[in-house]
Amino acid sequence: MPKKNLGAFFFLDNKNFKITIPLTTFICLILLLLIEHVGQAPDFSFNGFILHKTRVYAQLIPVMLLTSLSGYAVGSLVVLLFFSAECMISHIFPYHAFVLLLGSLIANVPVIKHWYKSLWKTLVSLVFFSLFLGNGWNFLLTILEDRNLLRGAEFFHFAVAFLSSFIVCLFCYLYYNYFPENIKNLFFASTYDYEDVNLLKTAFSKKKGRRIRDKLSNLIIAEAMILLIAGFGFANALLNQFRNVTEWQQIVFATRLVILMMIVATPVILFAFSYTNLSITYPLQLLAKAVEDSNLCNITEHTRNVPRIDIKTLNINSRDEIGVLYHVLVDMLSTTESYIKNLERSQLLETQLATAKAASKAKSDFLSNMSHEIRTPINAVLGLNEMIIRESKEDVISKYARDIENAGKSLLSIVNDILDFSKIEAGKLEIIPTNYDLSSSINNLVNMVSKRAADKNLAFNVNIDPNCPHYLYGDDVRICQCCLNILTNAVKYTNEGSVTLSITGKKADYSHVLLTVHVVDTGIGIKDKDIPKLFTAFQRIDEERNRTIEGTGLGLNIVQSLLSLMNSRLEVESSYGKGSDFYFSVLQGVIDWEPIGDFKETYRKSTENAHEYHELFTAPDARILVVDDTELNLTVVRGLLKQTQVQIDTVLSGYDALEAVKKQHYDVIFLDHRMPGMDGVETFNNMLKLPENKSKGVPVIALTANAVSGAKEMYLASGFSDYLTKPIESKKLEEMLGKYLPESLIHHVEIPELEEIKSLDENGEIDEEPGLVDTGIFNSLTGISIDDALKYTGGAEVLEQTLREFYKSIDIKADAIEEFAALKDWHNYTILVHALKSSARLIGAEKLSEDAKYLEKCGDDENEAEINEKTPALLELYRSYKKHLAPLCAEVEDDSGKKEMPLNQYSEAISNIKECIEAFDFDTADQIIAMMKDYRIPAEKKEHFTRLQEAISSVDRDKILKIVLQ
Repeated sequence: MPKKNLGAFFFLDNKNFKITIPLTTFICLILLLLIEHVGQAPDFSFNGFILHKTRVYAQLIPVMLLTSLSGYAVGSLVVLLFFSAECMISHIFPYHAFVLLLGSLIANVPVIKHWYKSLWKTLVSLVFFSLFLGNGWNFLLTILEDRNLLRGAEFFHFAVAFLSSFIVCLFCYLYYNYFPENIKNLFFASTYDYEDVNLLKTAFSKKKGRRIRDKLSNLIIAEAMILLIAGFGFANALLNQFRNVTEWQQIVFATRLVILMMIVATPVILFAFSYTNLSITYPLQLLAKAVEDSNLCNITEHTRNVPRIDIKTLNINSRDEIGVLYHVLVDMLSTTESYIKNLERSQLLETQLATAKAASKAKSDFLSNMSHEIRTPINAVLGLNEMIIRESKEDVISKYARDIENAGKSLLSIVNDILDFSKIEAGKLEIIPTNYDLSSSINNLVNMVSKRAADKNLAFNVNIDPNCPHYLYGDDVRICQCCLNILTNAVKYTNEGSVTLSITGKKADYSHVLLTVHVVDTGIGIKDKDIPKLFTAFQRIDEERNRTIEGTGLGLNIVQSLLSLMNSRLEVESSYGKGSDFYFSVLQGVIDWEPIGDFKETYRKSTENAHEYHELFTAPDARILVVDDTELNLTVVRGLLKQTQVQIDTVLSGYDALEAVKKQHYDVIFLDHRMPGMDGVETFNNMLKLPENKSKGVPVIALTANAVSGAKEMYLASGFSDYLTKPIESKKLEEMLGKYLPESLIHHVEIPELEEIKSLDENGEIDEEPGLVDTGIFNSLTGISIDDALKYTGGAEVLEQTLREFYKSIDIKADAIEEFAALKDWHNYTILVHALKSSARLIGAEKLSEDAKYLEKCGDDENEAEINEKTPALLELYRSYKKHLAPLCAEVEDDSGKKEMPLNQYSEAISNIKECIEAFDFDTADQIIAMMKDYRIPAEKKEHFTRLQEAISSVDRDKILKIVLQ
């Protein structure tokens, strides 16, 4: 709201009003006195009665105009001044001042009601003024002069009053409709047209408890009425003491007394009323409105358009309690606003932090997706190159092919660096230990680095401790990745001399060896001050000197992160201009203490026999289907399986795959996961529901470039038979086919037997009977066939993970099946019971699998009666596996030593989780769950917390929101 409006309406601090009100008041008073005394026109007579004081109608014109422009308080005040002046000048009571008082009171009504903006309402005002002032004054004269009421006199007074009223109404009509705004803004009456002021007045009138103005007004009016009544009564009582006073004379006397008292009392009452409004009522109303407006929560549809008041702009400087209250409120609200701003600033920082985290996640997702897309063409290159190596009989071409293989693997390592960096930032990089052959790993390193060193005329020396054990247990992929990064850097930053790889082994205990790797070069060296910068992501040292050397600055950062996951770290010793020594030590389990021996001789033999490939089997009568959206990948698969004589059909999309299975029976189907349109999982589900599918029940193997931990379990849980990563390796592809093709179709080929390799148990100790699977951890389980489960999952470790995943999803998936059945959503119901059929079979729960299989068929047929009858029994059996699998899967945690979480803190944590899930921030929700695990959950909330954990673990957003609202 404009400040001038508030000031004009509430405090009369408008400079224009401070000039026009006194000026117009003075002019009006002078006009009244001039009309009263100048000219002394004779009174009119009518039927023998004197019609005196008709000049009052001329005096009404300035009084009513003054009231119309400056308000009734000013109009009534000028009447009081005129009355006082006449009493002193003429020494008589000017009773006609009462008519002027009535004129000042009623003249303001059309202004407030905005009647002058309408012509017909202006005419109504004209008639009203004429009757009220003309005929009303004549009636009072009849009483005051003790005479009869004359009809002709009534008409005369109406006519004269009509003339005065016409002049006033004409002026006001022209003023409010045609005068320019700058002229109208000079007078107080312009405040009645201020939209903001009218909105405020309406808001005040509708607010409950905003009646202080009415209370003060009623009090003033009541006091005035009491005085008038008392005066009237006293006058009558005194007149009764005089003799010969008639009753009519008493009425005339009382009427005169009342008129005189009203002439004096009314302006005083109006002045008191205006003064209390200006000094008490309006300031308090404004303070209340300003404090209310400081609370943004009070904005509603009804108050949205009402002007809001800033308390600091009121400038209430009265030297009383209201002024003190105003300054205290200003200080208090200033302090509150300062606190709110600080709070908003803190929230802004939190928002910016969340945005930064989201940006970091987006970057990691981009890097992950990009590396996936790059792996696809690398797969094609390496696959086609593998066919050249197999089929070429020329040594030169074979050598070129080996070089391509080494370069491709090097490129693949760069892509893996990018993928690993994104995983490290997301905290998802894992160390996955397996049995491995140390000499084979070193072979791969030498193959990838020797060509680069030779291209720069560098000597590449390999010194391997012959006493190092041959077969180890650890993450050989990550160790080789660390070594390759260091070796690649050594070659890049060495222009002459040599690069030396040295590996030694020191026995740590009877089943562990401490491997120490040194990479020494004669390159440019590193300044001492630059060594700490080596491990910063995207940071390259001595940039000006090394600007021509390619690199991302990620390698050593990834190496340090990987080594930290293996409880090690990379150390550096360097002399600037002379060379560097990078080294680390890592503890590895030992499968067999047989020494590696002379590595150089082993490497020479391996390179001589590298081109010798032999298929594992032939299957000319077998037919498989390969689905991939990249033609090159299909070419690679055909080439890799060429020697096996398997019949191969290929299609480029999920839609084509559905058409293919309708026309032909296949023994095995390879299905790429990531395809446009219908992806692999969706295609697989559609195959299962396809009535014309001639390959129902055959193994379906997922193909993917996402080589991440947990992928196999995810595909098995989805119903796939197995999972194969890209780039596809020939040996793994043939082994996969050998596992899933019908035995009757396979013709085995004689190949040399490999020496049996021992394995480590879960504690890293040597397993004396590697051929046997330790099923002891499953002995306490009921309701499943361990032998069948091991057969379907391929081993105890995978079975254990599969059982845990199955256990965690029981409640959520059972509830979902129940919900879809209730909603009669047969499509989603069938998908879920199909998945249950496959996953139950995987864990050896044959009864559950068969029941789900039957209901899957019912879902396909939309047999509602059977579904309604059999689903409760299926769900009861399904949920019973919470008890069957509890000995292995239930997490029993002793939380007796933990501090119990208060219920209010638990509720606050649940509220925070709700906000995170609504914003799709599952990572933060996981962090809150981890924080809550540091406390002992209240007994009445444990079941709720367990269900919430399971829902968050399965990333089921709808289920999570449903749980947190309970």
